[in-house]
Amino acid sequence: MSSWSISNKMRIKQFTKSYNVQLLNVVAFFMILNLTSCKTAKLNTSAPYQVKFLDEFILKQKSFKNTEIGGLSGIDYNGEYFVLISDQSTNPDIFQVEIRIKNQKIQSVEFKDVKTLTCDDIKRFDTESIRFLPKGSGYLISTEGSINSNINAQILEVNDQGQCQKKYDLPKHFDLDYSNKPRHNGVFEGLSLDYNKQGFWVVNEVPLQEDGRKPKLYNSFSPVRITHYNFDNSQPDIQYSYDLERLIKIPFLPFGLNGATEILQIDRTHILLIERSFSAGHGSKGNRVKLFLIDMSSAENTLNKTNFKNYKGKSLSKTLIFDSKKIKNKLEFGFIDNIEGISFGSDLPNGNKSLILISDNNFNAIGKQLNQFILLELIKPY
Repeated sequence: MSSWSISNKMRIKQFTKSYNVQLLNVVAFFMILNLTSCKTAKLNTSAPYQVKFLDEFILKQKSFKNTEIGGLSGIDYNGEYFVLISDQSTNPDIFQVEIRIKNQKIQSVEFKDVKTLTCDDIKRFDTESIRFLPKGSGYLISTEGSINSNINAQILEVNDQGQCQKKYDLPKHFDLDYSNKPRHNGVFEGLSLDYNKQGFWVVNEVPLQEDGRKPKLYNSFSPVRITHYNFDNSQPDIQYSYDLERLIKIPFLPFGLNGATEILQIDRTHILLIERSFSAGHGSKGNRVKLFLIDMSSAENTLNKTNFKNYKGKSLSKTLIFDSKKIKNKLEFGFIDNIEGISFGSDLPNGNKSLILISDNNFNAIGKQLNQFILLELIKPY
């Protein structure tokens, strides 16, 4: 028995050593790949707009009026109060919230009301973004549907009670009956009113199946479509291609993604876009959030492009103006969470706009996550 035990221990030791060597080789390979063949955007301190981190607020409150607070994927501000939307697949919640900012700090986040989104003919929502309608009352809302269940994504107008009033026609590329199909859980993630508030923009999170690959650890063409609608017409009227960054962190478990999670137009030609990257196996520190300044002045209209195979046209230009890695030491738990929403906040004393980012905690379904609010200052050009 003793000699058998010693022999097996030796075999286990040899196997472990061999496995560790293989693992180190894999890690080394990807490190070399990262250093030699993959480029990522660098912070541009001379961009026409800059952002400055001001504060973080972690919401400790778990529920409001017997409704769980979580899955916060969209935020908007009308000058009086904020609305937040959760991303449940059924019966999503719309919260009315007051966020108090004083001395460049978030003093409090107070929940005032909650409504449930109801549409009689929609079986699954997965709501991702919300914006106040510019005329009258109510909201513009985007959903991802459930592609695996053959349920299309939607763009909706709802009243202030959460009842559906209008559906916008899908761009043909996003219809499940079309050849270039969307990917599951990767459709209408972000919304923004346009500068004149005559229409709005919508962006898909990851590329359509025939447009390009999902972002990888190496450089790949991974374009999403930013599509414009006019409020007076249910059909889209213009569209641009936007190329996503690669994954930054090596996933230690077999799952990693990077996608566009929200947009916000800030002047006639510029949009802010959030890219949120996640690599599994890093615990709470698997997210990396970047904020890009997009210039729309010279991009090609891609609305009539069936797919982006062999695409040689001009995509939107992008400039990195915020990287969550730079602020991690200023955050309570040392990490930024699953940021999916961005909105203007109240004006700051110096006249600059504030920006508020929010995180989707996935209702803690995949581990401990935060209802996190990040306060930024948008520094405009002079």
